[in-house]
Amino acid sequence: MDINKFLGETDKENIQPSKWDEVIQPKASYLLTGDVGTGKSALAYFIMERYGEKYGLTPAVVGLPQNKRTLLPGNFKFLDGIMEIASTENAIVFIDEADIQLPLDSNKDKEAVVNFLSLPRQRKQIFILAYHFPRLVKGTYLPFFSAFMFKRPPYLLEFASKKSSDMLMGMMSKAGERFDEMPSEDEVLKNTYVVAPRIRWNGLLQNDLPSFWSQDLSEIWSGIGGFAEGQKAQQPEAQQLELSPEGLRQQMKAQGLEDPYWHNTSELRDMCRERGLPTTGNKDDLVLRLFGFGLN
Repeated sequence: MDINKFLGETDKENIQPSKWDEVIQPKASYLLTGDVGTGKSALAYFIMERYGEKYGLTPAVVGLPQNKRTLLPGNFKFLDGIMEIASTENAIVFIDEADIQLPLDSNKDKEAVVNFLSLPRQRKQIFILAYHFPRLVKGTYLPFFSAFMFKRPPYLLEFASKKSSDMLMGMMSKAGERFDEMPSEDEVLKNTYVVAPRIRWNGLLQNDLPSFWSQDLSEIWSGIGGFAEGQKAQQPEAQQLELSPEGLRQQMKAQGLEDPYWHNTSELRDMCRERGLPTTGNKDDLVLRLFGFGLN
């Protein structure tokens, strides 16, 4: 469907907070994306707190480093990887840093992602997937999302989506226009642009902070050196491998993961550029830089 036609047909905005109740429904999946520091995690935790209680679901977070888990309330459940999702029923599941945590480079891994996105009804789950780089969302995943939630998009949209004509780019462009109208950074942080095909609606919604919010939560991945290093910190010392390109590959393999970027130099350079990192060097240099292992 043409995204401009869809947005034109559904542009019936309602800024009332109760609109969230129509957007967030049980047994569904949601894609969340936006620029760094625009409140993606705060929005996800707001949804988890509010709708976990509303629908009687356990809030669960995938891949959160062990030493950061005390920042969240005691009713939260922590999953070490996506393979634990299938056995976690009656839950509202948040996959942060989905660019890294969801494997994309083999048919078996893609099938695993499609599997858990396909079965929220049978398992009584809600999924929230947060991406910095929505161009990494496979087209096969898009039909599984009941709504798309946008914080302010990256400044250079060409790094955020695959091509200017695709549906995600159309939605992000519209979201960017709405955020450009906002008078302050505070307004940007407390608003989300939502496209909800299921209820044929799009518009801005305000989101509160969760009751347990803290500054530390806003920086929950700081000091971790990337997802791979966070996973390393959870392994017994005898299993910790050398922090080299090959060591990193082995670490991720030991966790049942495959690096989705390793064989795509262009993608790696785009990610470095987006995060303000140098784009020089070979694939190994770029990977180690992105995962925080000290290359400048």
